[in-house]
Amino acid sequence: MKNYLASLFASGVLAFTSGQTFAATAETLSNEQLALRNIERAVALVDGVIDKCFHTGTMNMGDVYNFATGKPEGTADVWPYTAAIEAVNSVLEGLETLRESNPSLYESHHDRYVQLMSQLYDGIDYYSGSFKLTSFTRTGQQWTVYGVHRGPRPGQATVAGIENVYDDQMWIVRELIRAYRNTGQTTYLRKAEYLTQYVLDGWDCIPDAGGNEYGGISWGPGYNSKHSCSNGPIISPLVWLAEMYKGKDDAATSYYVDIDGTRGSRQMKKYDYYLGFAKKVYAWQKEKLLNKTTGVYWDMLGADNTIQYEEVDGMKYRKHVDTGGPVGTAFTYNTGTMLSGAVDLYNATGDASYYADVKALCSDSRSAFCKPKRIDLKQRWYFPYDNKTTEGFNAWFDDVLMRAYADAVPYDNAKNADFCLDVFQENLDYAYDKYLRDGFLPNNLLDGWSYKDGDSTKENDKTKGFHQLAYASEYAVLAVTLIKNGDGAMGIVNFKKETPADVVDVYDVDGQNVRSNVSAESLLDDLPNGVYIVEGLKYTVRR
Repeated sequence: MKNYLASLFASGVLAFTSGQTFAATAETLSNEQLALRNIERAVALVDGVIDKCFHTGTMNMGDVYNFATGKPEGTADVWPYTAAIEAVNSVLEGLETLRESNPSLYESHHDRYVQLMSQLYDGIDYYSGSFKLTSFTRTGQQWTVYGVHRGPRPGQATVAGIENVYDDQMWIVRELIRAYRNTGQTTYLRKAEYLTQYVLDGWDCIPDAGGNEYGGISWGPGYNSKHSCSNGPIISPLVWLAEMYKGKDDAATSYYVDIDGTRGSRQMKKYDYYLGFAKKVYAWQKEKLLNKTTGVYWDMLGADNTIQYEEVDGMKYRKHVDTGGPVGTAFTYNTGTMLSGAVDLYNATGDASYYADVKALCSDSRSAFCKPKRIDLKQRWYFPYDNKTTEGFNAWFDDVLMRAYADAVPYDNAKNADFCLDVFQENLDYAYDKYLRDGFLPNNLLDGWSYKDGDSTKENDKTKGFHQLAYASEYAVLAVTLIKNGDGAMGIVNFKKETPADVVDVYDVDGQNVRSNVSAESLLDDLPNGVYIVEGLKYTVRR
């Protein structure tokens, strides 16, 4: 059985589901050659941002870079700063993926990027501050979290009320878990778990008339509105944390509100706690914010943002406030976090409903966001972008969706994810070859630095390091994806591991038996492309 499966992997027909199918499209480069170039470009972009967009001698990130002066201006908020940690993580993952085939590349950059990660982590402490919060289940709990704005000294940022938002903490959690994976430094994991507790403290656990939680996490402790961006981003990190504690007895404290308003807590295994929260955050967002007409996600549920309180047994707690219906722009990143979340939840649970969501989101997001444009007599495609480089965040929003496509490739038989990854690769390369300016890329990857302002054409003379870091991360993620595609088999995820027998049963992802007591030689006869479960392991069939 094992030898037969090995031959199928070698032929490319069969692959473990974490393998990728996205193919190299640039010129005549092989996947490995293109991956190498992608990492080199990612490193160049990150190094350029650190050199040009951070104020000299400090980890103070400028808001914009002025081409005329060659200097940064202003101070970035914590969200763009986090994008620097993201890009460094992506490069580290790319270097590790290419380590065996390109050891000199790894040796040139790995240690210094680990050091850069440490410097960025120390620097983010300028956004850190402490405050006391009365939430749905706790009164006057002191938290140390990250504020929107940089403070004068480490640990002295203003963070109370609307000065911190839950989505910023979520993006930081995500990157700290990745940093832990990339470096093995437990400091990152401890901080990630602490911030996760803070984020989940914002979950609206007040029961409705039927005894069900209203659910959803508000934009921040100073808001009642509930946003896609303050729910979706925590799903994947919660699954990652759950996987770390699978089979272990480590405990977490879960807080709740009874139907009579009484507050309480219980101890749970961390695996159950994290995975359970991932499932219910995903379910809440899908129910409340999925646009069933377009198949992509609304921005938010609006609300009166006056925080209200109630007294129970002499203690003051935050009170539930009703929200309105879904509103706002369908930004790419809000669909991206749900797509990544669906992939991770499917890997963790084997629940076929998540698998169906992955395929639907790949198709619907392509239709909603990927648009055609004719450039140089060639049909090209693009994702949303901002004309002015100093306004809007679509460059980074698209980055979130792109990395979700990379996660989704093995599960998308219709190849929408592959198609969209090709679009990102082609557009990045087009802009890098044609419009690179002082080492940076324009927001409009296909048309360059000029933009329309009414009837006149103007030239962008500034850029944001935020956007450049998004492009760097995209290049690095594409590199990893290309190498995984070349390998064909990249590991087994989250199902019980058993030694394959000579005669096996084959199931589809819906749990339906499609082959019974078949020998290894006839295992794949007449099976269409797709994901199957054999002896508790997931496989992808591709012909």
